[in-house]
Amino acid sequence: MENGRFAKYKYFTHVMINKTDMLMITRCGVLFVTKGTFGQLTCEWQYSFDEFTKEPFIVHGRRLRIEAKERVKSVFHAREFGKIINFKTPEDARWILTKLEEAREPSPSL
Repeated sequence: MENGRFAKYKYFTHVMINKTDMLMITRCGVLFVTKGTFGQLTCEWQYSFDEFTKEPFIVHGRRLRIEAKERVKSVFHAREFGKIINFKTPEDARWILTKLEEAREPSPSL
């Protein structure tokens, strides 16, 4: 993805949101990934777990809300305080919320 830009990230799991979009969880954060027309993967946005300002939670049954530290996208755009991801089903939203909690747990030592 993006010429190995995220190669150092330790993959944990992912969930498809629709045919082209997925939410990927790594051991250090989340990435919203889009699959392009020719199969290329692009990270549209990302947050490290350190940027979360509160625990992710579900809104209206199937929407996952991630609140994060303020970002200013550019001089002409509004400030951003996180994301809301709409899943197909409440079960998908609950499953990914559980996986987010698991990914944030300390890794067991060998």
